[in-house]
Amino acid sequence: MQRTYLFVPPEEKSEVQALGACWDADSKRWYIESNEAQVPFARWLPEAQDDEEFIITSSDAYVAAATVACLSCQSPMEVICIYCESGTVFGDPLLRFTVSNVWAMDDALERQLGLWPHFHKAGGVDADADSWANYCPHCGALQEDMVLHSEPGEPFFNIPRAEPGAIRLNALTGTIRLSGDEHFEVE
Repeated sequence: MQRTYLFVPPEEKSEVQALGACWDADSKRWYIESNEAQVPFARWLPEAQDDEEFIITSSDAYVAAATVACLSCQSPMEVICIYCESGTVFGDPLLRFTVSNVWAMDDALERQLGLWPHFHKAGGVDADADSWANYCPHCGALQEDMVLHSEPGEPFFNIPRAEPGAIRLNALTGTIRLSGDEHFEVE
């Protein structure tokens, strides 16, 4: 039997369960059988056009957080990125990678990232207005993803080998879908 996976925010799980959706403990997602009536589940169904928009998918993803000095005012601040223990990029499996320059994400991921209000869509002349980025809570300066991900010694360069306590991982719920640039260490 084919399954249709649903994109259910954690706060709506009892509602979808009451309608008869099933929980897949392995992938940590709600689903219905593909032959079931889909109308009651319409708001949680994936949209076909959205699948084309997202190049990265992971059921084992985290918000990685680190404290750095602002690139502009030097005040200590928290920066975040998406870290995936495993996932797919353009359908190909990949292990232990971060995502920078995020230009698209599904609604469920965007809701979860609401806990980090200084990571939001970019704006102004310094950045692409269609991507998400870290901003200093003190001076509002953009914190460049290239700096945070691309150089040894920067917080998101190699999360699996980071100093103990340097990175705080916060598990994301369900399967995330987004588009951006993946970074991983070649061993």
